[in-house]
Amino acid sequence: MRIFARLALLFLPLMLGGCRFENPLTTSPSEDLNTWLLGEWQLKEKGGMSTAVVAPVSGDRYSVHLSLAPKGGSGRRDYDFEAWASRVGNSVFFTLRNLKNSANLPEGAHVFLHAQMIDQGTVRLRPLQLDSPENATGLELRKEIRSRLKDGSLYLEESAKDWKRVAEVYWTKEGETGLFQPLRYAMPPTTKKP
Repeated sequence: MRIFARLALLFLPLMLGGCRFENPLTTSPSEDLNTWLLGEWQLKEKGGMSTAVVAPVSGDRYSVHLSLAPKGGSGRRDYDFEAWASRVGNSVFFTLRNLKNSANLPEGAHVFLHAQMIDQGTVRLRPLQLDSPENATGLELRKEIRSRLKDGSLYLEESAKDWKRVAEVYWTKEGETGLFQPLRYAMPPTTKKP
């Protein structure tokens, strides 16, 4: 369950149209870095291809660069986030803090999401449906999340998006990152028995 929830931080198209908050769910990470989240992810939509690159920043924080496909004739929208896992009860969500000001998401704003791992190369991301005010404290946000988890109203299934992993990220000793195509996705040759 932990791996599934941690994959949440990858992609914001679902979140940027939703709620943003001044305060995070938790002020510090609740769990260490999950290397399964690292990589380049893509989402194909009518407007084109959206991509997200998730790289490590430290042992418990991620860097997320998101490039969204244009909608309605506008150009690509790029976002940079610092992200970490936030535990609320037995569930893990991701807190993403915007690192640069943009037209629809101010610098320092926080957005949250949940993920479900479908298979090793696919993650389903869901935005959280919260009614709390933009300036709600982390405690108030966690209280509403617990309540909505109990009554089943935290997620809108029609807002869920499936992202596909297309490359992985490595982390060198010098702190540099890069993308590579993993060999484990290659299909082994089939051999026929005589």
